[in-house]
Amino acid sequence: MHARRPDVPAVWTIRDIVTWGKEFFTSKGIDEARLTIELMVCSVLGIRRLELYTDHDRPLTKAELASLREMVQRRVKYEPLQYIIGAADFFGLSFTVNPAVLIPRPETEILVDRVLRFVNDVALPMSCLDVGTGSGIIPITVAKNASQTSWTCMDVSDGALACAHANAIKHGVADRLILVHGDFLDTVPAGGPWQVITMNPPYIAECDVAELQPEVRDFEPKEALTDNADGLSFYRRFAEVANEILAPSGTAFLEIGHGQVEKIIDILQSHRLTCEVVDDLAGIARLVIVRRT
Repeated sequence: MHARRPDVPAVWTIRDIVTWGKEFFTSKGIDEARLTIELMVCSVLGIRRLELYTDHDRPLTKAELASLREMVQRRVKYEPLQYIIGAADFFGLSFTVNPAVLIPRPETEILVDRVLRFVNDVALPMSCLDVGTGSGIIPITVAKNASQTSWTCMDVSDGALACAHANAIKHGVADRLILVHGDFLDTVPAGGPWQVITMNPPYIAECDVAELQPEVRDFEPKEALTDNADGLSFYRRFAEVANEILAPSGTAFLEIGHGQVEKIIDILQSHRLTCEVVDDLAGIARLVIVRRT
């Protein structure tokens, strides 16, 4: 008769977890499997990615493993990693994100880059408006890199405005942001006209929402994805009020969706606005720069 061996809990090191996580997420069809598990470990342990390699033999506690297990379970249900860890990188900065806001997209960095070129060329105090501010990535990033800008940030979602406020404090620009609750389709915020207007609106047509990736369709806020119409409502509204809200010498920067450029140009030019189209690195039109005639 053999004595029963005592139960000995397995010791999981950082290296063990990263190796296992990469294989597990790959088997589940999760994109960027290794990066996903690495960022989860960094979030749970409060460390930088470099430390995953310099301290790879560090064992995880039961509490840390339990936190990781919950994260893994959420991700295999297609919840976006950024919501799980509560953060997303954009233009070299880290932003707090949650299900009240869209996850920042790399394409929006094109818009920010063009805004920074414009405001830094002028190098004078500038009053700016951001329509549909979400987590605040556009105004906060520009304000962080161009101290001469001050911003009115409008959004219909109280949750989004709260997230933007937290990010503004985090990046030290809250004193140059005014957060305004309102629906741009119904009202124009006070304080204009503005020298700079930015807008990354809900431009996905309602009929296309069902075809989106589950991470987007099932988790990101629908009111930030679609106008519940053809995806062009905000561009029509902007064209209607442009002469009221955009200063005569001002410039607007409007992000657009794939395949929309011709329709949007027609809308804007029908209101005698001049347009410049900016493509991304793949040659896809992503941005329209607008000026009054």
